[in-house]
Amino acid sequence: MVVSAVNDFRGPRGFRSLIPSDAWAALVQQGVRSTHHARERVLHQGQAGGWVLLCLSGRLKVVYSEPDGRELALAVRGPGDVIGEFSGRDGGPRSATVQAIEPGITYKLPDERFGELLQRFGLESKLDAYILGKVRESSAHSWQLAHRTASARLADFLAALIDVAGPDHPCPATIAMSQEELASGLGLARSAVTPVLAEWKAAGLVRISRGKLHVIDITSLRAFSEVDVSSSGQNTAR
Repeated sequence: MVVSAVNDFRGPRGFRSLIPSDAWAALVQQGVRSTHHARERVLHQGQAGGWVLLCLSGRLKVVYSEPDGRELALAVRGPGDVIGEFSGRDGGPRSATVQAIEPGITYKLPDERFGELLQRFGLESKLDAYILGKVRESSAHSWQLAHRTASARLADFLAALIDVAGPDHPCPATIAMSQEELASGLGLARSAVTPVLAEWKAAGLVRISRGKLHVIDITSLRAFSEVDVSSSGQNTAR
C-alpha cells in the first residue's frame, strides 16, 4: 500500500499551467509527434538548436556532461514543460543533454513557428516567467550541491521526480532509475547513496527492485529533506 506518496490532486504543471488550455492545444497541434524510450536522449549537449519540444508524457532529466563522462542532473522535466527554449532565445548550442527516464511523448516545434504562436496568443510574457522560474530553480540547485548532504539531495531529487510526473501518470511514485543512475545524476558515488536507500527501505519509506525505486512515504522524505542540512557544507551520506 502506498502511503502519502502523492497529492490527491495533480493538475497541469510547467508552461502548460501558465497558459490557457486552448493555447497549449494549439502549440501541440502545430508540432510533430515523437515517442521516446527510457534512457533515450532527446536533446544533446552541444547540438545546434532550432526547435523546442513540448512534453506530453513521461519524465526526463536535464544532464550536464563533462568530456570524461561524468554527469550531473541539473533538473527534471515532465508533462507540460517546454524543453530546449534557451537555444531559441540566444541562438547558441544546447547547454545540456535531455534524457528520458521513462517512455513518453513529445511534440517538436521549430523555434520560428513557436515564436509566431506565442505572439498570436500573447504568451511572450508567460514564457519569460517560465524561463525565470527555471533560472530560480537553478540557483536553488546550486545551493543544494554546496550545502545539502547526500541523503537530503536524494530526497529532494525523488520529490522533484514525483512532482513533475503530471496528472495522468499511472505510477508517479515509481522511479525507473537504478541506484547507480540516481547516484550519477546527483554527482555522487554509489557508495554514498546505497546506505541511505538501505536505511529508508528498513524504515518503510521506499521499496527497491532491479532498476526501479518506489516511494512509499514521500511526506516523510520531504520532512527528512527539510531538516537534513549539512552544517559543514560537505556532501556526505547520513
